[in-house]
Amino acid sequence: MESGFVHADGTSLYHESHGSGPAVLFVHAGIADSRMWRDQHHLEGHRCVLFDQRGFGQTKWAPGPYSNRDDALTVLDHVGVERAVVVGSSNGGEAAMQLAIVAPDRVAGLVLVGAAPRGWEPEEGWQEDPLWDDAMAASEAGNIDGMVELDARMWLAGNGRSLDDIEPELVDLFREMDRIPATTETERDEHVVTLEPPTNDQLGVIDSPTLVVIGEHDYPDLHLAADYLADRLSDGDPAVISDSAHLPSLERPEAFNRALKAFLALI
Repeated sequence: MESGFVHADGTSLYHESHGSGPAVLFVHAGIADSRMWRDQHHLEGHRCVLFDQRGFGQTKWAPGPYSNRDDALTVLDHVGVERAVVVGSSNGGEAAMQLAIVAPDRVAGLVLVGAAPRGWEPEEGWQEDPLWDDAMAASEAGNIDGMVELDARMWLAGNGRSLDDIEPELVDLFREMDRIPATTETERDEHVVTLEPPTNDQLGVIDSPTLVVIGEHDYPDLHLAADYLADRLSDGDPAVISDSAHLPSLERPEAFNRALKAFLALI
């Protein structure tokens, strides 16, 4: 394994590189960090690259304009990877789609996990879990522990389950990962530079082979988003990972890795 930091506009991005072969870049969700890929970075026959976004894991937050797509390119350039399959979870999936739009020559394929393109919404509008408002209120009140606990219930347990259904070690890891970005979420949102027109309006320019993945217990709206992305970008239906919610790579790594390896074998 190689690991270290690369400078990127006011901060230093923590990154790791494992193995050798065709490259796979992993972009984590906004409730986790690169540790959510702990069971993926050893894929045989591939060079697996992962990094912590700004304000996550070992990468410090520094105020100023930024985009996760540009930071991903900075990491790829630093480790000498010209082209990679990009695996993005949740808002990491949004970054992966943006990367495929602005730098298509760098993207050999896309794997979108629990993702929705910015600018898209279900026909009947987003059906937000009531816990979402509670989590936002906890954040605004500076109640980080309360926010993290609500996040765990929404995203780790997911739809139709409770935290009692999840392995305690995974609950502890989730809390540890989520607590770091929870302290800077509002400020980061104010500085992030998004695509215009929004990603959804530019999906037509993406021609990379694409796999869409969704956890069985992820929210219904995200299942609709998975169906939509699969219809727009893929030749098949979404891969549904049983007995998992928003982070299937962490909860059910064997099933997730089977789907990922089968896709990589086709590229």
